[in-house]
Amino acid sequence: MVQASSTAIRGFTSAEMEQRFEQKGSCQLTISTPSKQSALFRFRDPITQSFYRLDGEIERLPGKMEQVGFWYPLTDGAEIALPKAKVEVQVIRGLTTKMTSEILHLESTDQLTISVSLNSIYDLKAHDLVSGNTHLHLMRMTHREAIDYLQLLPKADDLDLVFLSHLRRIPDERHYISNQIVEEGLRTSTVRMVPEGTLFGLGEEHRHNFGRGGEGFGHVMLLDIVRLIRPVSIGPGIMAEGTDSVSLSQGIKAAKGDGATVVWCHNGLGFEDLSNHVLGNTDALNIFDGGNRGSYEQTYYRYYDLGLQLPISTGTDWFIYDFSRVHLPVDGMLTSSKWLASLRQGKSYITNGPMLEFTVNGQPIGATLKLNRRTTLKVKMSAVGRANFGGLELIHNGEVVATTATTVKNDAYTAEAVCELSIDEPSWVAVRISSDNSRTNLLGNRLFAHTSPVFVHYRGKSRFKPSVARQLLAEIQGGLNSIKMQARFGNDKEKEAVLSIYRQGANRLREMLRDKIRPIPRN
Repeated sequence: MVQASSTAIRGFTSAEMEQRFEQKGSCQLTISTPSKQSALFRFRDPITQSFYRLDGEIERLPGKMEQVGFWYPLTDGAEIALPKAKVEVQVIRGLTTKMTSEILHLESTDQLTISVSLNSIYDLKAHDLVSGNTHLHLMRMTHREAIDYLQLLPKADDLDLVFLSHLRRIPDERHYISNQIVEEGLRTSTVRMVPEGTLFGLGEEHRHNFGRGGEGFGHVMLLDIVRLIRPVSIGPGIMAEGTDSVSLSQGIKAAKGDGATVVWCHNGLGFEDLSNHVLGNTDALNIFDGGNRGSYEQTYYRYYDLGLQLPISTGTDWFIYDFSRVHLPVDGMLTSSKWLASLRQGKSYITNGPMLEFTVNGQPIGATLKLNRRTTLKVKMSAVGRANFGGLELIHNGEVVATTATTVKNDAYTAEAVCELSIDEPSWVAVRISSDNSRTNLLGNRLFAHTSPVFVHYRGKSRFKPSVARQLLAEIQGGLNSIKMQARFGNDKEKEAVLSIYRQGANRLREMLRDKIRPIPRN
């Protein structure tokens, strides 16, 4: 399983920075970017290879502004202070640029303006692709610091759309500044913090845990909400009062009635996920959004083997600590509703590294092909990235059937292949990067990238694997038993209201096994 954990990157401590300023003096550095766009900068001592910490050196810079790896979002005209020394500056913007690197000689300079240009390795706009983060919260900031963060960091990270979401937990929620911003947004509308900046959508993390972080019913993102679905968080494990009396499905249905999109969080976390998936209550599934449970194989691949068309998605949860994003095609002017419609249609791929391209017989990600006889399909897959992602793997019905390794082209890592795939059964086909999880991006996080599938209906049937249905049926029953043992209910009516979703999910699987009913394809 790919995990979004970070490798150590050495940086000067605040005390060490103070000492260097005392020893060497200070140079004021002004940033100029020809495009006038913000970007991510970091500054390194080329001798010790340690990165400079900019604490207190940028006006109103909150501590959480720094991404993993000492990267800071700076705008055109930004002024910072660095020690008078030889300094290496490194600059990137999102995932689509090469890293620009330059040595600055500040040893005898009081002031210097540097002009930075970035070279692109991929043009998302030429492919009508829009980047989005479905899962973001902020805490332990002032309101001013949080607004600064939202104005600067997502744009420097080249994110076009971010869903900022509300959540509750007693007593920690007093530090959740994103809750205040979401509530303000619900009184107005979806906004851009600055003109031409990142677009923000409003969401809620509707959830239940046994204990502060123990597994419970699960967590689900409700995106493009028009009101908070209450209770936002369920049960005494999170709220320190009440009972475990409300299933997540109740809030999901209320949100969908308002027109919201429903994205299950943290991959396989929670007991209620399977029932909601098989009943069609969820629109997409997040992986690598903070804490995770399970792998591609344990969740997505089994769902696809059941005929479920559940798009792949991601986000970052608390702060933007990684390049994690969803790429989706959107025609015309970006709106959150257009982007979410594309997600629901299964047109997504996720990445924190390379950009992917994938077609089957010329049809894009999310398409469904209909075949009546054995057919050889032409598959095209390619990727380009700043970091070495190892290569690409073509997945057919859960198995790797073709691979291609990376090569270096124009100072970027690329991989591409054209394959023939013979199909004589209901199928799904997807592309991911090499499953070797030792490779990392410039934030020190392990690389991932995976498309949603192209589906193949064969002789009028979608893929359905009875053994998977039986596995999931047993897991739903196991979840129901766990709820019976751990949940606290006020009366039998409350208990039945929660357990009913598990029984409905189990009954749906039994129907599919008995009658070989396939899930209805999503619109």
